Amino acid sequence: MLSSVSFASINGNGEYWQHFGIDYNLNKDWKIAIREELRFGKDNGNPYLHHTDIGLVYKSLGDWIDLGFNFKKEYEKDSSDKFRHENRPHFNMMLKGKVLGFDVADRMRLEYRDFEMKEALWRFRNKTTVNLPLKLTKFNLQPYIADEIFINLGESRINQNRLSVGFSFNSAKNLKTGIYYMFKSNKTRDGWLQTNVVGTQFVFLF
Repeated sequence: MLSSVSFASINGNGEYWQHFGIDYNLNKDWKIAIREELRFGKDNGNPYLHHTDIGLVYKSLGDWIDLGFNFKKEYEKDSSDKFRHENRPHFNMMLKGKVLGFDVADRMRLEYRDFEMKEALWRFRNKTTVNLPLKLTKFNLQPYIADEIFINLGESRINQNRLSVGFSFNSAKNLKTGIYYMFKSNKTRDGWLQTNVVGTQFVFLF
């Protein structure tokens, strides 16, 4: 049903991203995080990308920091309409705290992208999220704004930027739900390719 919604795009105008996850606490120190994502929008709204990301998160260095060790397997359609795979181990450091009464998180990610048909590369990503000090409606919606930059190591410029606004809430006891809008910009040989993304997130907590 979701793939039939009119998010089809030309030149990256509009997409829909569908995100599912599980967070499972092994003990007070370690957590397993599993993420699945489908992206729709190109090719008349059919899925063009799927990935599975599995990681271990270490939580006990302090309330202000989490460390993550992950492996992602990604499949994306190329120009010949074939799905090509990518292996992507990555290391994450999440810094958390309060700034002027706002809950702020800064995630730094270093990832190694091992492509099926292209030369491998290293990439650095930095995502800053600010949660507004508001709880809206009876569902206690938590609004936020986030921005993430992407830099291929060896290059001196940003080649992708994702600016997002949205909200999250606990739709059930062990289910965290999010809805967001993202303005994504990719650097190409012809300039910046801009894409409007609507996304949903569902993460089960155990």
